Amino acid sequence: MDVINDDAKVGFRRIEVLAGQGRRRRWSDEEKTRIVAETLRAGAAVTEVARRWAHCPQQI
Repeated sequence: MDVINDDAKVGFRRIEVLAGQGRRRRWSDEEKTRIVAETLRAGAAVTEVARRWAHCPQQI
């Protein structure tokens, strides 16, 4: 039988610190309109627009 996780006895080896905004953003109606309008332009990709505005494509 193999020992799967022998490191668990040693303790933590890595700590991940999440930095950034700790609360939800508030978008004005003008900003929301601008973001959606960018996706409607010819040749625009929703993924690229979402990335530029720090969103997930599903949110747009």
